[in-house]
Amino acid sequence: MSNSEGMKILIIKLSSLGDVIQTLPVLIPLKKKFPDAKISWLVEEEAAELIKGHPLVDQIIISRKNRWIRALSNPVKLPQIVQEGNVFCKDLRSCSYDFVIDFQGLLKSGIFVGVSRGKRKLGFAPVRERAHIFLNEKISFPKTPLHAVERYLFLIASLGCSRLNPEFFIPIRQNHRDRVLKFLQENDITLDKPLILLHPGTRWKTKMWIEEKWAVLGDWLQEKTGAQVAFTGSANDFYLIERITGQMKFAATNTAGRWSLNELAFLQKQADVVITPDSGPMHLASAMGTPVVALFGPTDPKLTGPYGEGHRVIMKTTDCQPCFKRTCSANDCMKEITVKEVWEATEEMLASINKTERGAKLWL
Repeated sequence: MSNSEGMKILIIKLSSLGDVIQTLPVLIPLKKKFPDAKISWLVEEEAAELIKGHPLVDQIIISRKNRWIRALSNPVKLPQIVQEGNVFCKDLRSCSYDFVIDFQGLLKSGIFVGVSRGKRKLGFAPVRERAHIFLNEKISFPKTPLHAVERYLFLIASLGCSRLNPEFFIPIRQNHRDRVLKFLQENDITLDKPLILLHPGTRWKTKMWIEEKWAVLGDWLQEKTGAQVAFTGSANDFYLIERITGQMKFAATNTAGRWSLNELAFLQKQADVVITPDSGPMHLASAMGTPVVALFGPTDPKLTGPYGEGHRVIMKTTDCQPCFKRTCSANDCMKEITVKEVWEATEEMLASINKTERGAKLWL
């Protein structure tokens, strides 16, 4: 019998999409160290789909915090929200965990650490918003700043877990594959030309690249490279992409709002290159093993860039970069990135990808 028999582990990583993706590699070393443990994951509903069906996650506990907050402005819904909140807290406290691991390190996750029942509650300290006050085991940050993926592995190394060879796994079901393959067939996307996905949207305005440059890039990729180009994004990005494609000479498909997260992951797997600013879909593409050209401005690619080999980061060094600010009147760090730089990086990537590899991707 394993010494992990009957053990229960709660992972708390609520959001955002990119953060949840970067936490996925902790699952394999946790399971190797504690093979018989039951692993639960507390996550907000926007990113929950990425974890559903994961073979190493036994239970998903979904926080509907954002929906609850929006509903507070409607007094009619208040009793329902209070009831749902009470049920959620009871569910969270219904189990006593051996380990509660806070990978978020914010007040919103710290409160859940406090509400949960756990023998050992661990996370990094000190952290913003003093969220570490809810922990009974405080792990000091590594002396040398690490990429987020490696930082999370460093945290579970305190439990004796391995930090070597991080692996991602995104559950892809047959219905996800069928929808994407149908789209590729209906849009005559073939193996004899590279497929490039452009993802211009991001939640931070300071991470946005100029719309006109996206349009020029989309045209260059088709005219000079002979690539097939499609735009991806959330439903909120639809009109952004419409403005971009409206400035292009060549047609490009706008798929904003069309895909679930898992479908987007499978679509990215079929692409030869994904071009995007620092965003959740950037991390999704790198997790799927698709080469990424990442446009960085206010954030630091050493900490949150596309993880793994074969990616390219385009970044302009300015006096204030990285500032990690969500608003900026100048935004020179993004404005100074040129279409030529992005196109040349993409060309170099395409030159290293052969048609056999493209064919293998399409029919996964």
